[in-house]
Amino acid sequence: MYSFERLIREHAEITTLARTLTRAIEAGESANARYVALKALAHDLADHLAREDADLYPALMLSVDEGAASAARDAVEKFETLATDWGDYTTRWTRDDIAADGPGFAAASAEILGRLAARVKVENDLLYPLALRAAQITLREEQIAA
Repeated sequence: MYSFERLIREHAEITTLARTLTRAIEAGESANARYVALKALAHDLADHLAREDADLYPALMLSVDEGAASAARDAVEKFETLATDWGDYTTRWTRDDIAADGPGFAAASAEILGRLAARVKVENDLLYPLALRAAQITLREEQIAA
């Protein structure tokens, strides 16, 4: 079972990596530096999105708490294409493509990172607390006694 603590920690890591990518773009760093920042974010984000979309939200949508279920359905509908669009974005923007079209990469990045930030905010502020209340996640990671 996922924990609120773990999910929030993952969001903090994802947000840091997204900011690193944004700074690399804004500073006009080399295509290689921007690509490395993109791949670091992609590594963490793809697994996180897949776990949420496959495990957390389906369970929350089936919750007996209709408010939680409704909020989950609304969020899934709003963000349903983000994981697929993220995959398309990371496939589209190779190191060579970033070098060839820096402005296009910047625009595509701003769009997808804006959507990602919106999802993180909704999850942190609404969905994770609802999942916690509905007992779909725990508050903290399990501690194994020594």
